[in-house]
Amino acid sequence: MNDHISTDLLLDYLHGELAPEDDAMTHAHLAACAACRREYDAEASLSDALRAAAKAEEREMPSMISAQVWERVRSAQPGPLARVAGWFRPALALPVAAALVLGGWFATTSHGKPTVDVMYYLQTHASQSGTPLSLQAGPPALETSMLGESTVPLIAEHLGTSFAAGGLDDSR
Repeated sequence: MNDHISTDLLLDYLHGELAPEDDAMTHAHLAACAACRREYDAEASLSDALRAAAKAEEREMPSMISAQVWERVRSAQPGPLARVAGWFRPALALPVAAALVLGGWFATTSHGKPTVDVMYYLQTHASQSGTPLSLQAGPPALETSMLGESTVPLIAEHLGTSFAAGGLDDSR
């Protein structure tokens, strides 16, 4: 390495922030280059002087002041707003817990799908209209969009017919 080390690289080396290969290369250069070694020594002594000055300026809080602060912290009473907010915590916790329970119940049950006997309604409609169920143009009382994919074949199997795109297909 013929060039000298930059100040930024030298400071990173001094603080141990270089990658291992850059650190090794900088160490080798400092061993071979007297000018860079002098700059490194100057930066190191400046860093040590700054640390010592900062440590000398640190002051410990007097023990009497520290004791008074802790006594005031221990004896502090909550303000009126904090007391009112304390009353609302249970009032908010109960509805939130109820909402979570209801949400879990609705998520785990099969709501939204009809739970009525569809065949009863189909047969009732067919008897009221006076037309046999197999001759009607379509399932008037049966909304296939309300039923699951597995319900329509079960109804068709029960009736002995199949649902075509236009209605009932009596092709047995």
